[in-house]
Amino acid sequence: MKIHSLTKHAAGLLALLASALLLTACSGNMFSYVGTETKPENRYVLEDGGPHTAEWHSGDLALQYTYRTENSRLYVEGTVVPANRIKHFHQLRAWISIHMLDANGIILATHRLWSQYGDDTYGGFRWTFKNDWELPPDNQAIGFSFSGTAGGNGENGSTWEFWQTP
Repeated sequence: MKIHSLTKHAAGLLALLASALLLTACSGNMFSYVGTETKPENRYVLEDGGPHTAEWHSGDLALQYTYRTENSRLYVEGTVVPANRIKHFHQLRAWISIHMLDANGIILATHRLWSQYGDDTYGGFRWTFKNDWELPPDNQAIGFSFSGTAGGNGENGSTWEFWQTP
């Protein structure tokens, strides 16, 4: 009798813990970079007005983009350029995030800049983006992060996983 009671009690506590984790994850705070400091090499100061032309490079992806700031908003559009080690794969699941930074490189907000999930068999990859967001108070710069997997077709298709944290 006592063992059955303890089992019910443990199951109830486990259900409560799982509910708390689910609510935290759904609120968007569990895996957020907001409040963390970016690497100094991943801080790009925003100039007022615009349009301004800029480029950003990593070993896996590059961005060629223009941006402008107007009425406390950031408008950005451009093209994702895959590196050689990615562009020859036929399947791609990837995303790039843009991080809004204060003068000290602390992330104030994060937004999805670009994402791709698909197969280019019929030319299906979309490499362009166009977005705009409200700039948080004290926003001085931006930074980028990304994650993805590129793969081949068939039984012996290889994959390449790539990422960069802010």
